Amino acid sequence: MNTLEETKIKLLAIDCLQSMKQQKTFRKLSRELSLPAGVLNRYINGYVLPKTDRAETLINFFIKNYLPKILEASKTKKSKYFVTAHILSQPFLLNVIAFRATKSLESKINVVFTAASDGIPIAQAIANLIGAKFIYAKLTQEFTFSDHYASKSSGEKPISTPFYLPKSLLKRNDDVLIVDDVIRAGTTFEALTSICDQAKANISGIFALFIISSAYRELKKKHKVNYLVLAKD
Repeated sequence: MNTLEETKIKLLAIDCLQSMKQQKTFRKLSRELSLPAGVLNRYINGYVLPKTDRAETLINFFIKNYLPKILEASKTKKSKYFVTAHILSQPFLLNVIAFRATKSLESKINVVFTAASDGIPIAQAIANLIGAKFIYAKLTQEFTFSDHYASKSSGEKPISTPFYLPKSLLKRNDDVLIVDDVIRAGTTFEALTSICDQAKANISGIFALFIISSAYRELKKKHKVNYLVLAKD
């Protein structure tokens, strides 16, 4: 981890502390984190940054104890639908999710790939954190100096409209992380996979905020899949 990456982690830890402080007093937060209130005060007010190891510990504490409640609020009762707008509109939460996503990576990633439009904020946050290229496929073709890849449907999961990606954005042997906010039937993922196959790029992993259990069971047969919430069908 270089100095820039370490600094990003430290600043994210401060954001986590500030979020937790909105819900707890310094005394309660001090007991939760086993850190002196004075130290927390200096962190939260930006007088000093935590060391990298402590910063990662603080972020992981937030992910374990606070993030699940935020994600749970996105699930609609008695329905398989998710409302992710309040998550996708908060850069702090996107950065926390990006941190969690990168910790599950088992190989080097140089391209983060998603489909327009809900997957864009998360994918962009992940790409920014790891210094990778961020690209997204669209349902319309843009003017470009190169041709386009057009996704192809499988017989099992046909889609009415293909996704397009300029060929200049994805190259042979690129190591790709495919990202989406919600994976339900997996049709969008299949479209992105089709584009990667045409480019002869390597799919190194998949990450989603929410994934339906049936889609997860199917996708994990061929790919490394990570998620924050596994939802019932």
